[in-house]
Amino acid sequence: MDETTLQPFQGPPKQVVYENTFITEPEGYGEHMVFKRHKVQEVLKQVLKERMEGQQYDPVKGAQHAKQLADDVREKVKALGYERHKLVVQVTLGQKKGQAMRIVSRCLWDTHSDASASEYYENETMYCVCQVYGLYIE
Repeated sequence: MDETTLQPFQGPPKQVVYENTFITEPEGYGEHMVFKRHKVQEVLKQVLKERMEGQQYDPVKGAQHAKQLADDVREKVKALGYERHKLVVQVTLGQKKGQAMRIVSRCLWDTHSDASASEYYENETMYCVCQVYGLYIE
């Protein structure tokens, strides 16, 4: 071996230390950084009406139907231009038999850039509650 190809031992590799940027909010609350509840609400109404009208409750296909509905809602809301938002879509689908139901949620977020929207649909045999949470991410 040639001595010129050998490197002297320099110790363990240096550890990279990341400093806190202290950025706690989006820079300038522009149109693209604010989750517009009314726009998302319109999408929810449209999708629920298209997909749920004329449907009957089926316990076997219910879970798959709810998953497909959540995927459709997520894609339509993304098309509104929320690239910087983490979208959480929750769909509750159930059989309607005269029972009462209450769905509640609590979130800790920035009220300037984050929000949620929900919509309810029901027919003779089933109900569906769809909720969308939009959380701004840096």
